[in-house]
Order: sequence, then structure tokens, then C-alpha cells
Amino acid sequence: MVRTREIVRAAMLSLGVILLAGTAGWFWFVHEFRLNISQSDVGPFEVMMKKAASQLLVMKRPDSKPVSLTGGYLIAYQNDPEGFKRDAKLFDTWTASVKLGSAALKNAPHGNWVRSSADADYVAPQDRVDSWSHTFCLLRRDDDVLVVSGGPNAPGSPACRDVQLQAKDLAELPHGKLLESPAGYLILVVDKVLADH
Repeated sequence: MVRTREIVRAAMLSLGVILLAGTAGWFWFVHEFRLNISQSDVGPFEVMMKKAASQLLVMKRPDSKPVSLTGGYLIAYQNDPEGFKRDAKLFDTWTASVKLGSAALKNAPHGNWVRSSADADYVAPQDRVDSWSHTFCLLRRDDDVLVVSGGPNAPGSPACRDVQLQAKDLAELPHGKLLESPAGYLILVVDKVLADH
């Protein structure tokens, strides 16, 4: 009986030491892992994710030079980081356009109008500009809002008074995708379906 107690006591002591060492090791590992993640540069990963999303959400002009993805995204990013960053800015512009167009459908007056995003007091100031710090033009026709950016090569914001489009022409444009026009403008049509998501 004494021998059994000694074996159980030794086993319990060993188990306690193992649990204590394992717990201390786990806390050390978690602390080191978080420390390394917070100090690492996740910028390239973010750019690659935005580039991948832009391939689905942006319709570029047919004459634009595509970024080569030979060898996968990581190799392609290392070969052409500037091309990836350009596409990441297109994704950011798509995001801002959807947010602005959706807010315009929900908060701006109904009807047919054209105005600058500088007047869109229903969104935060940083959400009124594209990735190149140009204000957008908003054109509303019934239940659709056309959001226009000057694009990456524009010297400034587009002149909203020059944006003219009929409702029937607006209906022919792809909805929910950022379309690059031959002149370099970036155009997105937001409808109620997209605004409600």
C-alpha cells in the first residue's frame, strides 16, 4: 500500500511539473508569437490581397498592361511591387466608391442630380476622396448612382458639371465593378442591391 501511494505521489508530482512547464512554455510562445507578428511588415501581404481583389472588381481598359503572375503572387509581387501597388489603389478606390455611392443612395435626395463628393456631408471627409486624393463626382439617376474618379493620371478632381449620362446609358454600364474608361476615368455604378449589402 505504501508503494502504491509513493507511485501515485510521484506520478502526480511529475504530472504537475509537466503541466506547469507546459503552461509556462505556452505563455512564452504566445508572448513571443504576438511580439513577432506586431513587429513584422504585413504591408506586402495587404497589397497582394488587394491586387487579387482588384482582379475581380476592376475592369481595366483592354490596352492596359497586365501584371504578370508567373510563379504566383509572391514571386510576381517581388518582380513588380509598383504594379501591385497600382492595382491595390484601384481596389481602395472601388471600396471608397461603393461606400460613397451606397451612402448617397441612402442619404442624399432622390431624383436626377450631379454633385461633387466634397458636398457629401453624410460620409467622413476621408471617404470623399479616391486613392489619389481627388474628390469624386456623383450622378444620380432614379435608383442608381454613378461614382466617377479622375483616376491615377488625372491632374485633379473631375469637373462634375461635365458629367452627363442618361438613365438608359447608365443601365448599360456594369453595376458593382469599377470600370476604367478610355480617358482614364474610373466609373462605378451603385444600385440599391449593392447598397443594401
